[in-house]
Amino acid sequence: MTDNPIEDRHFTDAEVREILNRAVSTTSARALLKRDGLSLSELKAIGREVGIDPARVEDAARAVTLETGNRPGRFLGGPVVMNFERKVEGVFDPDDTHEILSRIRQIVGSQGRVEEVHGSLEWSARGEAGERYVTLSPRKGGTTIRSSANLSNLAILTYVPAGAMGIIASFVGLTKYIKDGSEAGLIVFLLVVPVLYAILRMIYHRAADAEAERLRKVVDDLARLTEGSRD
Repeated sequence: MTDNPIEDRHFTDAEVREILNRAVSTTSARALLKRDGLSLSELKAIGREVGIDPARVEDAARAVTLETGNRPGRFLGGPVVMNFERKVEGVFDPDDTHEILSRIRQIVGSQGRVEEVHGSLEWSARGEAGERYVTLSPRKGGTTIRSSANLSNLAILTYVPAGAMGIIASFVGLTKYIKDGSEAGLIVFLLVVPVLYAILRMIYHRAADAEAERLRKVVDDLARLTEGSRD
């Protein structure tokens, strides 16, 4: 037997994963099957027990929910159009407009322009990657916060120039193989396009993920600011 009681032990990362896996595979797994999952309040309670801020659990839950509406494009490796939305209680205070714009510009990294349309605050920006929009729309004591982006420019800039060069290189390799029987030309013909595509797909995937993270953060930060305006 060990000299140290289990209450005094500090478990390693591997042990923590194993303990949680075993716990989930026994009690929690059966409960999930019977109850068809856990509610957000239950997830927050579990997170609180292990020292995770309930607000962070809610943000993560919202991110998982929002991601279902922005499924990655199979070919490009990420969506071209992204939309995130959150409805909160409370109406944003016009006095907070400067703070709202400051947070948007800090997170997105673009100055953009702002307009007020039928009581809604709209921020928009255009850049090399594409177009971005953030709106706050007050409705019946609540506020709908939306962030969106159109990354068509990013997709074009990522794939078209490099893709065209790859096709040209592949054609040159094929020509060399046909004329001279060059094995190197055959390798270039067979590998350049698929390898280049895999690289470009990874690049676009990472860029789209980074954009999605910014848009989610904008929505979450403005939601907290709007809800805080009720206090």
